[in-house]
Order: sequence, then structure tokens, then C-alpha cells
Amino acid sequence: MAADTVEGRRTLLVTGILDARREGQPVTFEAEGVELEYDDRTIRLELDAEQRDRLDALLSAYHVFKIKQPGTRRAADGVVYLSAVTDAKHAADFVDAAFREVYELGGEYALNAVDEA
Repeated sequence: MAADTVEGRRTLLVTGILDARREGQPVTFEAEGVELEYDDRTIRLELDAEQRDRLDALLSAYHVFKIKQPGTRRAADGVVYLSAVTDAKHAADFVDAAFREVYELGGEYALNAVDEA
């Protein structure tokens, strides 16, 4: 699945998140070589130092999302896990904002969703 408009990306994100919840399988969203994984109300991002700073700024606007270490291991360097206990629409807004602001893709990027099943 792919989308390159604001409305299309939002629909793709909400649908992907709802499908992941219903099927119990992660979904990976990809744009311009950047991947972001949503799995069981957790978001996984790979970030460099500048992207991490931008993520911290974004999190101040999305208070429901919190950095969360995996329960069984320490996250690899450059990998951040976020608790995403919220409705699918709010999670989709955050994921879109992460692509636009954290990864600096702006508002005109094409998004793909890959079901991990």
C-alpha cells in the first residue's frame, strides 16, 4: 500500500495501525528510505543524534507518547521505542509528524506500509 497525499497518508496510517492491532502483527511504514515500525502500541524508530533532538521536541507536543525501553533487553544504540497507548487517529498523527519533523521529509512525501505478517 502506498500514499502520497496528506489524506492518503492519514488513511494509510490509520488503516495500518488498526490492522496491526487487530491481527497482532507489526506494520512498517516507510518513506524515502526511513522506516518506522508500529507493533502492539509501541513505535520503533532509528535515529541519529540530531533526529533524537527533534524527537524530543516532537514529544513535548504529543504528551501521551513516552520513551520506553524493551522489557527484555536494552535498545540498540540509535533505536528508540515509544509507548503509543492512544487511539489509532492520534497515533497516525504522531507517525506522520515524525516523518515530517523528526526525519525532515516535509509535507510532500510518499508513504508505504508493509504488513509484517
